[in-house]
Amino acid sequence: MFLPGVALAAWFLGKDNFPCLIVLALMFPVLGLIALNMLEVALMRRRAMVGMYLRDDGWLSRLLSRKMLLMLWQVVKATFFTFVLFLEALDWPLWFWWVLLANVILMYTIHGWLRALLQTQVKPGQSGIIARRILVTVNTLLLALLLASGQMFEKQIAYKNMSWQETVLHAAQQERLACDLVSPLVRLQAVQHALAARFVHQGLESVDHAWSRIAGWLLFFFWSGLSLWAWSRALLGTLIRKPDFAGAG
Repeated sequence: MFLPGVALAAWFLGKDNFPCLIVLALMFPVLGLIALNMLEVALMRRRAMVGMYLRDDGWLSRLLSRKMLLMLWQVVKATFFTFVLFLEALDWPLWFWWVLLANVILMYTIHGWLRALLQTQVKPGQSGIIARRILVTVNTLLLALLLASGQMFEKQIAYKNMSWQETVLHAAQQERLACDLVSPLVRLQAVQHALAARFVHQGLESVDHAWSRIAGWLLFFFWSGLSLWAWSRALLGTLIRKPDFAGAG
């Protein structure tokens, strides 16, 4: 279960010097784990739809039964979420990496406990699938709240003292990567973060209600929530075994 964390930490520490080959080599196993977790859920949904709503001899049933098409679609989505995860990881504060280390240990423990608890509630072979579906949502929400709450108390760059053009130039100049494939995406992500931060800071200054301020910050960190959703998928993907696919498909 430490594989996704090790890959992200290596990327975080060596991003300035890693060539594209190493960057892609770090992304590939994480992409595979995310796709594996998403495929497990997609197979379960397809099984439910085909079994409950579609005729066995219909063309739609035959189309959805093609696992190769389903797998390719999950890989396409997993590729997007992998890039989101690796880009957002560059902005995570040091304390959050310790949170992720604890998260790995807790998820392993809770997954086993929840899987055992569901043994008496679901059909044989299904407890692991249901446990992972629950944990993806719960873990993403908890991590997103921790990250958003923690960064509310951290010192922010005073973008409000800059013009919009100065904000863009300042953010784009902060990142210099050796990999030309990822470097434009990293700079684009840095610009997006800076513009969103400037907009949020300006907007929240005129808001007096505390809960409205919190809602604004949570909206600001929505993109980080996507990366943490991908992190949870990758983490739980390490717990999938071959018999689980027999239950899902």
